[in-house]
Amino acid sequence: MLPVNMLPENVYKIVLSQPNAAASGDGREYTRFEILRGGNGKTFQSSMYTKKKIFHNNINATDVKAFINALFGISFFQYNAWDGKYEYSAKVTKKGKVLSTRRAIKTTQDTSSRPHMDDFEEGTFNRRKNHIIREGTHIPVLTDMGVFTKENKVAAPMRDKFRQINRFLELLADETKNLTGETAINIIDFGCGKSYLTFLTYHYFTEIRGLKANICGLDMNPDIVSQCSKAAEKYGYTSLEFKEGDIGSQTKPPLESWGAHGTFNIVISLHACDTATDHAIFNAIKWNADLICAVPCCQHELKNQMNPKTLKLFNEYGIIKERIASLATDAIRAKLLECCGYKSQIIEFTGMEHTPKNLFIRARRQNTTQSQSRGTRKRTASMGEVNQILKEFGFQPTLYRLLQE
Repeated sequence: MLPVNMLPENVYKIVLSQPNAAASGDGREYTRFEILRGGNGKTFQSSMYTKKKIFHNNINATDVKAFINALFGISFFQYNAWDGKYEYSAKVTKKGKVLSTRRAIKTTQDTSSRPHMDDFEEGTFNRRKNHIIREGTHIPVLTDMGVFTKENKVAAPMRDKFRQINRFLELLADETKNLTGETAINIIDFGCGKSYLTFLTYHYFTEIRGLKANICGLDMNPDIVSQCSKAAEKYGYTSLEFKEGDIGSQTKPPLESWGAHGTFNIVISLHACDTATDHAIFNAIKWNADLICAVPCCQHELKNQMNPKTLKLFNEYGIIKERIASLATDAIRAKLLECCGYKSQIIEFTGMEHTPKNLFIRARRQNTTQSQSRGTRKRTASMGEVNQILKEFGFQPTLYRLLQE
């Protein structure tokens, strides 16, 4: 039996090793047991290792002591546990005697990777990430939207939305991290909808970064525009406004300060259907946006045009045709952005298990002081690649046509 002082109340990890092969119990030859405290502090997860597999099980905190005593000295002869301050060790000698020690963990030891119950999402064994928006932070807009509970915890049905919000802000932060308080940020959000990300983008720049931000959310639905405008007023977001308008009919930026000296200008287009993304990107290019962020949706245009000259295999199966056309749409958009002097990337936005519409196009306008000849050569090469794929598949994408006009 394990000595009483070897299982502290705040233990976060337990390891049983040195197995007794003759006493595996269920016929499996276990080599090691690891027991880890979960995020709610009331449940442990056991990982039972054989030479080829791992078996997982959950254990109530009140049952851990009995669980350990049923194994230590019978199935395993070595015990180690950690509570953050001490490492506890116990072993059974060949003569059956139990030896135990407690060793203080040195404060100079790097414990940054040590798991603790606060490092896990509540009620799960998923490690918390160092999110920009942290659970437990009082953000009224997230509570009103149902993402946070009144206790500032992430509501269980909204965990995917919470991760999506943080992923978007991370991708935005990567390209704006060097901006200082001397720079004002202008943002146009085309097709803002209910504006989860519009509100959180404003919160990020103004309240987390302490920067001056002017944001305009544009949507065709007057009811949504009215609701979002009232919400912005409620939260005191004085430089966040919403306007009714169509992406394709915009002739000038709906922000008076757009492009002024000392500003950094961003166009956002999230889940704009089919060619609406093309119009958003075109407007962003036309208005010399410094940064373009787009997550396309429902891309049908090129699928209906697709008629390959030599690669006819791609036209034989409906689902293959749809995916090839969708990927080609975004690849062409990214290349056309390069033709217009942007450095473009296509990044995974959310996991495929959440949605197949998970590609994020991010394009940063390049410094005009770079070598003129080098930039011209690169743009010429990019346009050549675009023309090649258009010729092969018979594509005539909207963004290409808009730029030609």
